[in-house]
Amino acid sequence: MPKICFVLVAGLDRALLDATPGLKTLASFDRTLALRPVIPAVTCTMQATLTTGVLPEQHGIIANGLYTCNRSALHPHLDLSNFAEFRRQTSFWEQSNALLERPRFWQGTGQRVALLFWQNSMDGAADVVLTPKPQHTPDGKTLTACWSNPANLYAELTAALGPFPLHQYWGPMAGLPSSVWILKAAEEVWRRNLADIQLVYVPHLDYNLQRRGPGDPAVIKDLQDVDAALTDLAAQVRASGGHLIIAGDYSMTAVRQTVFPNVAFRQAGLLRTQADAAGKLLVDYGQSLAFAMADHQIAHVYCALAAREKAADILRSLPGVARVLAGAERATVGLANARSGDLVALAQPDAWFAHDWWLADAEKPAWQLGVDIHRKPGYDPRELFFDPQRKCIAQDAGLVKGSHGLVGPEPKDWPVLLCDKVSRPPNGEIMDATAVACWLRTA
Repeated sequence: MPKICFVLVAGLDRALLDATPGLKTLASFDRTLALRPVIPAVTCTMQATLTTGVLPEQHGIIANGLYTCNRSALHPHLDLSNFAEFRRQTSFWEQSNALLERPRFWQGTGQRVALLFWQNSMDGAADVVLTPKPQHTPDGKTLTACWSNPANLYAELTAALGPFPLHQYWGPMAGLPSSVWILKAAEEVWRRNLADIQLVYVPHLDYNLQRRGPGDPAVIKDLQDVDAALTDLAAQVRASGGHLIIAGDYSMTAVRQTVFPNVAFRQAGLLRTQADAAGKLLVDYGQSLAFAMADHQIAHVYCALAAREKAADILRSLPGVARVLAGAERATVGLANARSGDLVALAQPDAWFAHDWWLADAEKPAWQLGVDIHRKPGYDPRELFFDPQRKCIAQDAGLVKGSHGLVGPEPKDWPVLLCDKVSRPPNGEIMDATAVACWLRTA
């Protein structure tokens, strides 16, 4: 069977593709299909769906984060080498493959697989793995590092390409160099013939889609840059007789309002706080009756049974909240999993959820002012902005112009999947994200 290179480009959708002139690599495919994502259409959930072929309620990756408080079965699979106290409460961007509750599509097939910068890829996910694994020093610094299997792979790539530019992978400096490095690494892994199926994640479009919003000229330029960066890998794959497939994972929507469910819960007496050593306020998970794990346009709300109705009423009263699902209702969006919130809140298309619970700057934990993806119990797109006056991460939620997680009503609102006829694409113009795993297994 021919080798497959599947490239997942964050935020690549039909509207952006149609609006961008001068594309060459992305315009070289025979077929353009609409890819129907799952809810929530976020990085970890979509990547788990694409590689297992099942809904989030089956594979268990219900968001980019997990509520881990008093859930001891999850703790052995958490990276407790840093911020262990926080990660045992709510933890985002965990990397263990063991967190998936369903097998990947290649298990038991004998196919060699490479996962380059995909989430939940550590500890046995694939034959070849390359993923960021920063080192956090006692004085608060973050050092660039990647985890790889084989263990010497990252060192060899560093010798050829230089170290991975971690600070341009996320944060105020996030930009093209990180995606270029990933694609150059993908070229080297492909050249070494280490895998039959190679899956590559390219994050670049994600940054300005959130900073500036879809349709901004900066995003058009970003897609042109990604198109150019893909050229060499595309030529290499096709020249070797391989099949190249490029897909998006979600579609970004323009946002103009932010929803603060934890502030509302605190004001209603449902969320309780406790002071840290510096006198700043942290969530007191043990005493709280309701807490929202915010992730883009979805919030998983964990609450005591006695407070569930009140919490649901509070959520429904907040501007920017479209739906609140409880219990069996969660199955209507594929989230009837024990890891999901007791309530699942969906934002309106022009809104996103923030994790904040403080009522004044003086109450904010110190890590809220920096790039800190493991101590914050929610996804924080404000980390893409720097406040030069305060010399910290910007705190104004109104700066965020794009978000994702919902699934639009029409195929034109979904991400795309680009493939050639040689890849035996399915019939029709729509492909479900849950169907991709079976297709890659047999393509």
